[in-house]
Amino acid sequence: MRLCSFNHIFGLYKDKWLFSRTRLAIIAVLFVVFTALTCHVTYGWMGKKQKSENYASPAPKPDVLPLDIPSLFEKRLFYQSGVPPVFTKATPHGELTVHTTIQPRIQEHMLQLFQRYAPLIAAGVVLDATSGAVLAMANYTKGTAGRELLPDGEDNYCLFAGFPAASLIKIVTAAAALEHKGFSPDTTLPVVGHYYSLCRSQLGLDGLKHRGEQVPLDKAFALSINPFFGLLCISYLSDAEFTSTARGFLFNTRIPFDLPLQPSMLMEPHDDFERAQMASGYNTHTLISPLHAALIASLPANDGVMMRPYLVDRIVDATGKERYTKTVTALGKPLHAATVQHLRSLMQGTVQIGTARHAFAYLRSHAETKDWITGGKTGSINLPDQRGRCDWFAGFGQDGDKRVAVACILIHGQNRTVRSAYVASQAVVAGLADTPSLLAGRVMSARSMQQVALQKKRTTSTASVRAPHHQTKVKRITTRKRTPKKTGPVTGG
Repeated sequence: MRLCSFNHIFGLYKDKWLFSRTRLAIIAVLFVVFTALTCHVTYGWMGKKQKSENYASPAPKPDVLPLDIPSLFEKRLFYQSGVPPVFTKATPHGELTVHTTIQPRIQEHMLQLFQRYAPLIAAGVVLDATSGAVLAMANYTKGTAGRELLPDGEDNYCLFAGFPAASLIKIVTAAAALEHKGFSPDTTLPVVGHYYSLCRSQLGLDGLKHRGEQVPLDKAFALSINPFFGLLCISYLSDAEFTSTARGFLFNTRIPFDLPLQPSMLMEPHDDFERAQMASGYNTHTLISPLHAALIASLPANDGVMMRPYLVDRIVDATGKERYTKTVTALGKPLHAATVQHLRSLMQGTVQIGTARHAFAYLRSHAETKDWITGGKTGSINLPDQRGRCDWFAGFGQDGDKRVAVACILIHGQNRTVRSAYVASQAVVAGLADTPSLLAGRVMSARSMQQVALQKKRTTSTASVRAPHHQTKVKRITTRKRTPKKTGPVTGG
């Protein structure tokens, strides 16, 4: 019997099998079931899987922008004791941990000094001069009397550019003379009359010539002699030279910072006497913030470079991922190297033989600090309407590679409890000392400070420190009784 192949058998029966009604019905049912299962898998299970994957992997959180940083800080945070260098803040994007540059030892020491001496208003800033990091930013007000005095800046007086700059502006004037006119610390100008007054006759603007004492620039800067800097501006510096130097020091400029910082504004003079007032700080129209003052003081400590200040080091989310990190950048280098060295020397004279010599005397006598390099500039002026007395110090300290800049302003009422230069010297110690033991016992009472000053006077020749005002024998000036106006600036130091 001949075997039939598959093709032969299939060929014989395929037509009957395919066109049978029963078999056609079975094929149709199987096709429907197969199609339904395919659609369910494609659009049902896979859709659910994709949906679950979307829930498991949410959209990435956005990075923190510089404009978002102010909202992370509490209002009046820098009035408080124990300001945390690291804190957590809940935001719409989740919990964020903010790492600041605040050094608790420096912050607490400065705040304790403010609380101890209790001026109407106090504000102080300490910077790392080489990076711009804010190491301390402390505020203090004496009850409602302090807050009502300057209410516009009460949230953070360290960032408030509403304080008269007073004699701090002499840093700019001296730098302009050194940079543009070839002055040196030994260059002399005639000074007529009282060191801490400023009137037209002292500048020769009354049409008469007066014989004055020849005073070198280093002495005039150390003792903050107003007529010297007034004469310097109107006789040697053009408006363009002074203004360009001031802009190099970031006046009339918005300084980038992590928190809102008001720009410091330069007085706009209209005649020679007002130019002299501007250059000497004998006015209440040139305004500055403590943070900006600390930046200016950092310039000679950092080889002439002013760094962008920053408070936030980094910000991380709950998973530990960085959402923001600081950027260390330079804001500018406005002076040549030789000018920076001369300016540094002038500022050192202020703490050695000038208006801040008593406040820094103990640093020169202490074994651990006698080799430190310190310098600065003082300033004092009455607020308009005699509402208070502004007392400034802006300076720097250096111990090897460690360099800090500090600015401190105190506004006193009728009772002046301590000088800002002393508070600043303590801030320098806190910023440079390797161990906190150096700060132990250094918070003086007002009486002990007077005793130190008296002892210094006994051991230091007065003639080598400052020339008495009566040495200038100008009858027209010295015999005339001058009654200061009640609303005048009355500046010194």
